[in-house]
Amino acid sequence: MERVGRMKLAAVPDARCERCRFFRDDPRETEQRVPGLMSFGSAYGASIAASALCDVHDSWVSPGDSCGRFEPVEG
Repeated sequence: MERVGRMKLAAVPDARCERCRFFRDDPRETEQRVPGLMSFGSAYGASIAASALCDVHDSWVSPGDSCGRFEPVEG
Protein backbone atom coordinates (compact mmCIF):
# COMPACT_ATOMS: atom_id res chain seq x y z
CA MET A 1 0.00 0.00 0.00
CA GLU A 2 1.22 3.47 -0.87
CA ARG A 3 1.24 6.11 1.88
CA VAL A 4 0.02 9.66 1.26
CA GLY A 5 0.55 11.85 4.32
CA ARG A 6 -0.98 10.00 7.25
CA MET A 7 -3.37 8.03 5.04
CA LYS A 8 -2.59 4.76 3.27
CA LEU A 9 -4.11 4.27 -0.16
CA ALA A 10 -6.66 1.48 -0.36
CA ALA A 11 -5.82 -1.75 -2.14
CA VAL A 12 -9.50 -2.30 -3.03
CA PRO A 13 -10.39 -1.21 -6.58
CA ASP A 14 -12.82 1.73 -6.62
CA ALA A 15 -12.40 2.20 -2.84
CA ARG A 16 -13.19 5.90 -2.93
CA CYS A 17 -14.25 7.87 0.13
CA GLU A 18 -17.63 8.66 -1.42
CA ARG A 19 -18.40 4.91 -1.29
CA CYS A 20 -17.10 4.44 2.27
CA ARG A 21 -19.27 4.06 5.36
CA PHE A 22 -17.08 6.58 7.24
CA PHE A 23 -17.77 9.40 4.69
CA ARG A 24 -20.10 11.93 6.36
CA ASP A 25 -21.55 14.29 3.76
CA ASP A 26 -24.87 15.31 5.32
CA PRO A 27 -24.67 19.13 5.59
CA ARG A 28 -26.87 19.22 8.71
CA GLU A 29 -24.65 16.70 10.50
CA THR A 30 -21.53 18.60 9.40
CA GLU A 31 -22.87 21.89 10.75
CA GLN A 32 -23.54 20.25 14.12
CA ARG A 33 -20.11 18.57 14.32
CA VAL A 34 -17.95 21.53 13.24
CA PRO A 35 -18.25 24.49 15.62
CA GLY A 36 -17.97 27.82 13.83
CA LEU A 37 -18.73 26.45 10.37
CA MET A 38 -21.81 28.62 10.11
CA SER A 39 -19.55 31.70 10.22
CA PHE A 40 -18.47 30.73 6.67
CA GLY A 41 -22.07 30.49 5.48
CA SER A 42 -23.14 26.86 5.79
CA ALA A 43 -22.20 23.30 4.96
CA TYR A 44 -24.37 23.66 1.84
CA GLY A 45 -22.10 26.25 0.24
CA ALA A 46 -18.84 26.63 -1.61
CA SER A 47 -16.78 26.56 1.60
CA ILE A 48 -17.40 22.79 1.74
CA ALA A 49 -18.08 21.89 -1.91
CA ALA A 50 -18.10 18.08 -2.28
CA SER A 51 -15.80 17.49 0.70
CA ALA A 52 -17.04 15.58 3.72
CA LEU A 53 -15.89 14.53 7.16
CA CYS A 54 -14.15 11.20 7.64
CA ASP A 55 -15.04 9.46 10.90
CA VAL A 56 -11.79 7.46 10.84
CA HIS A 57 -9.29 10.26 10.17
CA ASP A 58 -11.31 13.09 11.76
CA SER A 59 -10.52 15.31 8.79
CA TRP A 60 -11.96 16.65 5.54
CA VAL A 61 -11.76 14.31 2.57
CA SER A 62 -12.74 14.62 -1.07
CA PRO A 63 -15.11 12.09 -2.65
CA GLY A 64 -12.32 10.67 -4.84
CA ASP A 65 -9.83 10.18 -1.99
CA SER A 66 -9.11 6.70 -0.65
CA CYS A 67 -7.29 5.00 2.22
CA GLY A 68 -6.54 1.59 3.70
CA ARG A 69 -9.42 1.84 6.19
CA PHE A 70 -12.08 1.79 3.45
CA GLU A 71 -15.28 -0.07 4.29
CA PRO A 72 -18.05 -0.05 1.68
CA VAL A 73 -21.45 1.41 2.45
CA GLU A 74 -23.90 -1.41 3.02
CA GLY A 75 -26.99 -1.58 0.93
